[in-house]
Amino acid sequence: MSDILRRCAALLSASALIGALTTAPALAEDFSRVDRDPVMGSPVVLEDGREAETALFSLRVADEDSVRAYPMLLDEEVRPRTAYVESEWTDTPHWTGTSAAPNPADRANWIVSNSYPNESLPSLALASGLPFVEGPEAIAATQAALWNVLDGTELDEESNSQTVLRLYDHLVEGSRSAETGATARSLEVTPNQLEAVAPEEPLGPLTVSVAGGGSVQASLRGAPASWLVDADGREISTVEDGEDLYLAVDPSVPAGVATLHLRGDKVPLEEGRLFTGREGVRTQPLITAEPGVATSATSATLTWNGEEPPESEVEDEEEAAPPVVDESEPPPPEEDTATEPPEASPTATDGDDRNQEKSGLAITGTWLSGLLVIAGALVVSGLLILVLGRKRRD
Repeated sequence: MSDILRRCAALLSASALIGALTTAPALAEDFSRVDRDPVMGSPVVLEDGREAETALFSLRVADEDSVRAYPMLLDEEVRPRTAYVESEWTDTPHWTGTSAAPNPADRANWIVSNSYPNESLPSLALASGLPFVEGPEAIAATQAALWNVLDGTELDEESNSQTVLRLYDHLVEGSRSAETGATARSLEVTPNQLEAVAPEEPLGPLTVSVAGGGSVQASLRGAPASWLVDADGREISTVEDGEDLYLAVDPSVPAGVATLHLRGDKVPLEEGRLFTGREGVRTQPLITAEPGVATSATSATLTWNGEEPPESEVEDEEEAAPPVVDESEPPPPEEDTATEPPEASPTATDGDDRNQEKSGLAITGTWLSGLLVIAGALVVSGLLILVLGRKRRD
């Protein structure tokens, strides 16, 4: 008996394991991580008297390539084990949704493009009018300048070194002349959402932009009977920078949703790109401080629906529809002017209805319970037959 039970348990465990493996989501590979200890900069004293640490992190953006990156917020932690993905600056309204020109995102891009490590220490010292600048000072001044344009933080003019203050002022003032719109992602598709009604022609166009002018892989998930085509209607699986692509739909599928996935290996990654926690995980946002090569990915959603009838036809159908008569309620009794009958008790009627409903539910539950008992008895009987058969063979 115990052998049979062990075999049944093993079978159930194997089935559960197979189900878990088949339903587990695939692990994504298009993400980045902080891959080593940061290089520390000089601490700075803020205008409110607080002392803040500064650091330059290393962000692995491909299998064998890392770029250095600065934290962007003062009061947020970098969680080293968190997966990072390249993100849109426009997803953060208070960095881009301002009337100021240039906006904070473009100013941050200018700062990292014109500071350490994208610029060498001698070049940075020359540009800021200093005899020399050391690495920790350059990190401190650059970090403080980013906090200023992105977080509104000011440095204390008396508690910091003159080298850090001089370089900080150079970066903050220089960023006021930053070029607008210099913060595009390394891989983009425009628009990233598209909707159509009963398309007779392929949905699109969607325009792909790849930094460096390369090509990326294109794949489709979701709706069946749909495929990607170019402007000439040829089915495609790769797309070049600046090329338009379309979604062709089988006319027999009246409605559906498809997701376009684009993925590129060794895509040039410029300085000033924004990285945030994947799937909205909270962690310190990072801004790349030097160029590199990355594995980049993006997606777009395409939706099409069955053709909707004109509003006039809907109104005609509503007018032509006969009125709905509720036959469940009896007609009101005729009034008798001579004698007025006593009022019927609605409570009693409602109570009877509720009792009938409860009775129906109870009968259904008993019937199901009976089936479960019978099924359990059959299982136990089968096990006993197997045990007795084995004993007779022995």
